[in-house]
Amino acid sequence: MTGQQTIEIQALPQSVEEFVTLRDQIAQTPQGGATVMIVALLAYAEDEQVGQACLTVAVDRDRLQEGSKGYKGWQLRNTDLGRIRSQLAGRAYLPKSYIQGASPENGYALPDPPYVFDFSSNPYSGDPETGTYKVFVACSGASSPRPVTTKRNDKGIWKASEWSSLIVGVQAPQQDVSDDL
Repeated sequence: MTGQQTIEIQALPQSVEEFVTLRDQIAQTPQGGATVMIVALLAYAEDEQVGQACLTVAVDRDRLQEGSKGYKGWQLRNTDLGRIRSQLAGRAYLPKSYIQGASPENGYALPDPPYVFDFSSNPYSGDPETGTYKVFVACSGASSPRPVTTKRNDKGIWKASEWSSLIVGVQAPQQDVSDDL
């Protein structure tokens, strides 16, 4: 992998308004757009309603449909939302695996801020000038980085257009087993 880049955020947004502000600040690059998608998944794992709005704001317009479960009359397509819901069910820790310092060994406990995301690219990532670019985010629960394809919208904001690898399984958190029998 080549093209290493790190994105840091100081806090996780607590509302869709805070999320939009964060997106507008960091999604000026493909790596920032991928970070926004991960943060939306984190929001969804914590609060489904807020998370649905954040996901709507984080993804490319082609992945949306009209609806009331998202933001400003739009929502994530039902198939995408269903896949996210099923993959995160019982595995709310999964999106935490992309934050540096959260690991299976510590139960994917979030470190103190800033939250750091490590990205790389390769010769097949494409050319950002075309408006589509694939980045790879380091994952503590997997043996290799996970790809996220991003697209730049007409406002210059990079949004996730393909993220399925972000929601596939990761190593389960280690749990101490007490055997006091």
